[in-house]
Amino acid sequence: MNNKDFLGNEVEIGDYVAFARNPYSDMILGKVIGYTPKGFRVIRKNRQGEWNSKHYGNWDKEYETIGAYQCAKINYNEGEING
Repeated sequence: MNNKDFLGNEVEIGDYVAFARNPYSDMILGKVIGYTPKGFRVIRKNRQGEWNSKHYGNWDKEYETIGAYQCAKINYNEGEING
């Protein structure tokens, strides 16, 4: 199991990460809720400010999986930042 991000930072459950689903997408804010053998399970913060990973192509899951190489751990405090 790899629990390090693209930059080599240790990522724990509850940490926040920034990631892009593909080279042409916007950055997405995610919260780590679990590990997979190659990365993490995350819930994303949608444009309405809600934590929800249901989107086109992923209607049946409350989370999505991302590879450890696809994300970077960030310092995010929901109480200080709106968005």
